[in-house]
This record gives sequence, C-alpha cells and structure tokens, in this order.
Amino acid sequence: MTFAGKGNRRPQLDIQIDLIQVDKKNPRLVPYLENPDEATQFDLISVLYENFDTEVVAMSLVENGYFDEEPIIVVPNKIPADFSFSTYQNPDDLADAISNLIDHDEISFTVVEGNRRTSAIKLITDTTLRKKLGIDKFYPKTNNDSVVLDITNIPCIIYEKREDVSSYLGVRHIAGLLKWEAFAQAAYTASVIDQELEKGLSIADSIKQVQKVVGDRSDKLRKQYITYKLFLEAKNNLEDFDVRPIINKFSLLTVAYNSASIRDYIGVDSYAKVDLENELVESNKQDEFKNLLTWIYGNKETNEQPVLTDSRKITNTLSHVVKEPEAVEFLIQFKDLEGAYERTGGERDYLSKKLVSANRAIQTSLKFAYKYKNDDELLKQVAELEELIAALKSNLS
Repeated sequence: MTFAGKGNRRPQLDIQIDLIQVDKKNPRLVPYLENPDEATQFDLISVLYENFDTEVVAMSLVENGYFDEEPIIVVPNKIPADFSFSTYQNPDDLADAISNLIDHDEISFTVVEGNRRTSAIKLITDTTLRKKLGIDKFYPKTNNDSVVLDITNIPCIIYEKREDVSSYLGVRHIAGLLKWEAFAQAAYTASVIDQELEKGLSIADSIKQVQKVVGDRSDKLRKQYITYKLFLEAKNNLEDFDVRPIINKFSLLTVAYNSASIRDYIGVDSYAKVDLENELVESNKQDEFKNLLTWIYGNKETNEQPVLTDSRKITNTLSHVVKEPEAVEFLIQFKDLEGAYERTGGERDYLSKKLVSANRAIQTSLKFAYKYKNDDELLKQVAELEELIAALKSNLS
C-alpha cells in the first residue's frame, strides 16, 4: 500500500543558500508573474518582498539567526542522470551521497516549503540584490559574521520530486494549523489536481484523490478548484481587466459564485453540475463576467471603482440586481448599487417606493415647518414641489 508518509525519514543536510533557488512553480507566486516559466530569481524575490512581507522574516533572522528546528524542504533541480534516491535504503547513506554531489558541484536545489525564509536570507546577505530592488537603505541586514554564517548554511529536508511534497503541503496549509490565505489554498489545490490529471486521471477522480490525501470531506477542494478556474479565466480571457485585486480578496469570488442568481447572470452551473472539462464562462457571457468582477473588485485598467462597500451586499443586494435587466443597465450606467437595487421590483414598484419616500420626507418636514413661516426661500421650494406634484398627477391621470 502506498501513502504520503510511507517510507523512511527523508535525508536532511545543511545546504549553502547559494545552492537553493526560490520556487517559480510555487502556487502562491505564480499569479503575480506575467510568465512564470521565464521568471528569474530576481522576479520571484521581488514578488515575495512586495506581497509576502519577507522583511518581518528578515528581522527575525538578523536578530536570532536561523532556527535549526525549522528546516526548509527542497528538491533537486540539477542532478546527475544516473543518480537515484531509491538506490539508498538508509537515509543517512543517501544524505552522504547528496553531500558528495554538493562537494563536486553536481547538484542544486529548489525550495518548495520555505520560500519566504530563502528569499529573506538572499536579501539580507546580498547588497547588490537589495540595491537592485531599491531597498538597501531600510531592509534588515547585518555585519555580524556569525549570523551571516548561520543563516547562509541552513537545514534542509530533501525530497526526490516535487510531487512527493504535495501531500505534506496540503495537510499543513489547507487542513492543518498553518493555513494559507484563501487564494493560496485554491492555487495549491489547482496545482495538485493538475498533477493528478497529468497522470491520466479524470478531473473528478483527481479531485477525489486530493481530497483523500488532505482529508477533506466537505467538498471544499472542489469549490476551491472551481473558483480558481474562474480566476484563471478572468486572467486569460477578459480584455483590459486587472485581476490582481482578486488575489487579496479571493473569498469574495467564492461568495459571488455561491449565489444562484449571480451564477445565472454569468451563465455558470452550480458546484454539483458544473462541467470542469470545459471553460466555465462561455464566450457569450464574457461581458457579464467582466461586469460582475468590476462591481466587486473595480478595474484599474478602466479606472473604475468597485460599487460594493460591504461583502454582505453581494448576497443581500447584488444577487437581486442581476435578476432584473433594468436594474443591471442602471448599475452599468450609474455605478449606483443602491439605486439599482431600488429598481429590482420593476418600474412601477420603483415609482411607488419613491412616492412613499417623498411622502415620508414631507410628513417629517411638517413637524417643524411652523417655525419658518413666511420664509421666502422655503416657500419657493414648496411652490416648486407643487408644480412637480401637479405634473406627476397629470402623468398618472
């Protein structure tokens, strides 16, 4: 029987930071990159600095050195073709063999767990890198040779293949105590499901396999995968739309998809019925999809602000607006969610609501109008109201 934790412990070595690269396939970093396959180490370190607060990690490293109790996890990215981990039954013998490859400059590594720490160490110890990023003046650094020696030779657990680490990462960051943010969880889920697809499994079976590994019994992974596919379709298919705000407020996309009326508006089926073999949003619904995302997230490409001020309004307000073409047209034209919502009952109901509102306003005014008898400005406004009421009555008669 094969299972994620089967076998001996993995070999562990202290490895020089220069031999360790940041991971361009890390699902948390990929969305920030224009072309992940062509991303340089500088690109990756820049993304980590700008979006994942490596400065905090760097401050701890400069102050405390590297805690050996927290090894990173790496996989080889350069290794002799005839070298196989399976040749060695004892992990210590395998560690010695890998150490020999290091001594002969025949192996290097990619970090798959510990990218923030790795990038922070590289920034602390590389003045040129800090200057290139424009942060040399304020990024943590140290002149203490003992600290530099400690943080540039760090403990690493070595796996043979990236796929071997997937189960550990899923349990740790999706089902475990160190949960990633919503977008990172979804991106990781999608990447692991894609790995299963490459093995020839169907999408349904791939999702079930990942669910077994992570221990998900709630269908959470399927929902994450669907919502992440929506993100990718927005990124790949929508012209002149900036998807970056979705990353930091990814859960709002899930809330929107949970609404049946919003799903109908963009032409996507429910979680249970959706066809994952094809694109979720069809070509004739791209405009509606773009409208939806713009209302929720805004669009920097067209200088549009989101119309939502509260995530609860996705369910309480927007879900009603999208059911009424007149309300949708109003929202598109005026960017006024409350005004659009007032039109969700149809034009007659909208008129009735406005008359009730005006009636209440006049009744409230009567309570203190006596204080301002013979006020010319107020009398002028009342006269204007009389004219409007007469015109309204004429239109209704």
